[in-house]
Amino acid sequence: MHRRRLILAMACLVPCAVHAQSGFVGQWQGEVEGIGKARLYITAVKPSGQVEGRMEFELKSYVSSFGDDFDAARNTNYGMVAGPSLVIESALGGWYHLVLNDNQLSGVYWRGTTFRGVASFTRV
Repeated sequence: MHRRRLILAMACLVPCAVHAQSGFVGQWQGEVEGIGKARLYITAVKPSGQVEGRMEFELKSYVSSFGDDFDAARNTNYGMVAGPSLVIESALGGWYHLVLNDNQLSGVYWRGTTFRGVASFTRV
């Protein structure tokens, strides 16, 4: 539960115009620096802001679903929408902080203190 509050608090740090949560729903294609090409499928955003769907990476054909918590053993990510921000805690470790701007989701992916790279997706 503590991590969920942390994710929500981090998502609220970006002051932007409020977008409807449904603006995140759809298919997104892009690239994550250091990882490569990726796809993000957001099928729903619950009233709480929790994301449903999955992420796919071309690297090793890796797929992880969104769940109620991030869990490497179950291969689930945890995603939360707050305003124009989407914060994802990855099953493989690390965090995404993406901001919605029209048909773009862009921001950063970081893992511990060793890596921080650009993440950018375009609505397909």
